[in-house]
Amino acid sequence: MRFGKNALFGVSVTCCLSVTACMLPASAAQPKQNEDYSSFTQWCENKEHISPEARHTVEVLLKQLEAEDCLTAGVKLSKITELVLDNNQITDITPLSGLTNLTVLGLNDNQITDIASLSGLTNLTVLGLGDNQITDITPLSRLTNLTGLWLNDNKITDITPLSRLTNLTQLGLYNNQITDIATLSRLTNLTQLGLYNNQITDITPLSQLTHLTQLGLYNNQITDTLPYLS
Repeated sequence: MRFGKNALFGVSVTCCLSVTACMLPASAAQPKQNEDYSSFTQWCENKEHISPEARHTVEVLLKQLEAEDCLTAGVKLSKITELVLDNNQITDITPLSGLTNLTVLGLNDNQITDIASLSGLTNLTVLGLGDNQITDITPLSRLTNLTGLWLNDNKITDITPLSRLTNLTQLGLYNNQITDIATLSRLTNLTQLGLYNNQITDITPLSQLTHLTQLGLYNNQITDTLPYLS
């Protein structure tokens, strides 16, 4: 892993021999996609009836697990704690929402925009989301066990949801659109922090991060420096 850098219901159409026309209930007339399944096995078993984006994610997982059927895949997933799905053109990560046993998850180099499905994966300690198209990182606020988090190369402007992630020791935020880093003053366990290629002007909050051993700040709009960074 490079960490440094959702049912169509088949409606059986029966010929009506009576004068009265056949009518389908409005709910049945509209295909239903992206069901809120509770396990990967359910997502897999219904993969022909979910969105193409979610189906792609299911198929990537089946290949990764070298599983020929959904039950086998589900069993395998229940036993692993680390999963790397980097560079797989994934856009929909909803099928991952039930993988609560994971401690390490790599989703770098994909096309992800919505990370709401990750909010329940509270056992994660390492998460890679670099090189995606993420703007809203609010779902990460519940992942308080994280020690390593990579959000580099996205479209992030607001990092306030990170304020509760006080166990972080490694954080990659480079190549985003961040201007305000006040939130970082609470992450006092950080030892490695990447902030280069953003729009930061004030680095005063970094004065609280006394455990930093690696800090990247180049290509920002910093007008002053801190004595301890000199």
